[in-house]
Amino acid sequence: MQNHCGRFYRYKYAELQKMNAEFKELKFGTSGLRDTVENMTDMECFINARGFIAYLKDAGEFKKGDTVALGGDRRPSTYKIKRAVAAAIFDMGGIVDDQGQVPSPALANYAMCNNMASIMVTGSHIPADRNGIKFTKRSGEILKSDEPGILENIRKERIKVYSIAEGFSIFDKKGAFKATFEPRFNELLKAECHTGESSELYIDRYRSTFGNEFFPEGTKIFLYQHSAVGRDIVKEIFESLGAEVFAPDIEIENVPLRSDEFVPVDTESVSDKTLGIFKRVLAENDLDIGITLDGDSDRPLLVYREYEEGRPVDNVKYITGDILGLLAILGLEKLNIKVDAVCVPVSANDSIIRICKDKGIELSQTRIGSPFVIAAMNDSIESHPGEWNVFAWESNGGFLTGTDLKIGGKTLKALPTRDAVLPLLIVMHLIVKSRKSVSELIKTLPSRFTHADREKAFPMEIGKAIISYLTPKDLNDREELEKIKKRIREVFLNEDGFGRPKELNYTDGIRILFDNGEISHLRPSGNAPEFRNYAVAGSQDRAREIVRIGIEKVIPKLAEIAKIATVASERTPKQSL
Repeated sequence: MQNHCGRFYRYKYAELQKMNAEFKELKFGTSGLRDTVENMTDMECFINARGFIAYLKDAGEFKKGDTVALGGDRRPSTYKIKRAVAAAIFDMGGIVDDQGQVPSPALANYAMCNNMASIMVTGSHIPADRNGIKFTKRSGEILKSDEPGILENIRKERIKVYSIAEGFSIFDKKGAFKATFEPRFNELLKAECHTGESSELYIDRYRSTFGNEFFPEGTKIFLYQHSAVGRDIVKEIFESLGAEVFAPDIEIENVPLRSDEFVPVDTESVSDKTLGIFKRVLAENDLDIGITLDGDSDRPLLVYREYEEGRPVDNVKYITGDILGLLAILGLEKLNIKVDAVCVPVSANDSIIRICKDKGIELSQTRIGSPFVIAAMNDSIESHPGEWNVFAWESNGGFLTGTDLKIGGKTLKALPTRDAVLPLLIVMHLIVKSRKSVSELIKTLPSRFTHADREKAFPMEIGKAIISYLTPKDLNDREELEKIKKRIREVFLNEDGFGRPKELNYTDGIRILFDNGEISHLRPSGNAPEFRNYAVAGSQDRAREIVRIGIEKVIPKLAEIAKIATVASERTPKQSL
């Protein structure tokens, strides 16, 4: 097939502007592109994928004839978007290696092992009416420093595609592939349910490192499969290491435990419905621990039955992702792995700070999102030549290894992208070997508990206005900071249990430390119309209450104030120079 962008006919500038208005441009969030399925047209996905590959070409990481690995989750829109991405790879002179339905970390691991770029089509944990595209270079995830170059190349590719006269374009007026081109692009992909060799490589990554006796005999867990793309792979990994995995294909209260339809499972903001499934299955089958993953299986969730006085009670809890990461490094130490440095987002549980300080572990706190913790990992590695083990994780549980690890004479290669399997394996091993219930193990940590949730369908511009309203123009101006603290006291009320604001952190959004030790962290999402609220408190119930109050009372009030302030600002006449 001829490269269709090799020859094009330019429209007038006004015509290009009209097309820009008709088709919404996809935007980068904290890690990749995301939008509604309606906005992720064939043309828009094609343009963005071409822009990424053009950027790789400029950086010397892609040339004609190179292979690009492609994968996706189980969303109904994923295959169609993959087809547009595959067409872009082909159109740029690349070879499409369709790995099918595989976890994001499995695809990234496969691509890095084979020195190739990869593109994963996934919306992670968000609902099925949305999706996304995640780009990975040969060396790993794209960083924020890559985005300007990628966006510039996307801009150039957009002009090329928009400039092709309609009769010569592969797209119709709605941005969909013309029917005559669809069969050709379909040939670039394998069957929708295909799973490529990247899955076996990912399984062997853990099987060959830990061996079939990693878990003692009698280790048994429940796996909630839902529509997680890695459900079968994770089951095989645990079983290959000696664990028994209970993964029934049944329904509980009309909810299938293994679903053909996409189920959005958020491992950071865990729903009561999800916890209810775990509670029933664990109790009915006399199991103590259950696990699951999000849609593209790079974020883990571990749920456990509570114990009191050595006996299980009628309740379940989950280990938040930040604490799961903390337990993972403690578990790695038990395997004689030296932990030299840790990188976590500023939203993580502050008990991590205390434990790292006690153990002499270098700690970096970053903005929220894997590109930021990866950049911090890279900085740490560059600053410490020689043997230096660096780890990172996010509050959603995704765990990253920045350096190769020597475990029992075997080498576990670095995987600097979110991984769900390693923290689950290590923490499960720690629990089993400690011969303690999870409740007892959690009690050995500082009594600091986190919770997070989000206000959905929240306009992004209002979210930004809220942060602007609570941000001083000069962070060193004490008088201005006191005004901000007064604004905070007007919405975080004493009657709701809040103390006086003591410290403000603007690393990402605004993180408020009150004089009673509690924390409320407000932040607009970087890639979705959502406003997030994170909390840290002395009990899990209080952390949940802080978030509930934030979403029900504080954020709506701040939104109203921010709207009024924005309107007033717009009405203020500008002085002319």
